[in-house]
Amino acid sequence: MKNMIFISIFIFNITVQAQTLPDLVSLDSLEWKNRIIVVNKTQNQDKYLYLFKEEEAKINDRDIIWFLIKNNFIHSNYNGTLSNEFIINTKKRLKNFKNKIILIGKDGGIKSESNYLNLDDIFSDVDSMPMRKLEMQKK
Repeated sequence: MKNMIFISIFIFNITVQAQTLPDLVSLDSLEWKNRIIVVNKTQNQDKYLYLFKEEEAKINDRDIIWFLIKNNFIHSNYNGTLSNEFIINTKKRLKNFKNKIILIGKDGGIKSESNYLNLDDIFSDVDSMPMRKLEMQKK
């Protein structure tokens, strides 16, 4: 009986550890796992947060992690913790995209940039990508 309790605790600990995401240091850590939307604008942020919440199911279906940057604070649907270096690294990487909405593919390449957030256009862009087409065929 003691062995069963020990095994159960051991399995529980492994399961909890497997579900814990590491601290995110840079966007590169999401490469080949997620598509990324970065809102690097300070205007309309409440509206953008609302849109992200409204379209949560479609965002999750497309493996999208979004980041809304405002000064030194970031809103996101990333389930882990953002490290202190994350804001610095992200701002450095996207310094040429101030006041833009950027879509980054799973390969790490910038797929589109815009002055406004239109999730339907982003979903259309994502759905036209070869990797996404393969994902949809597998479902």
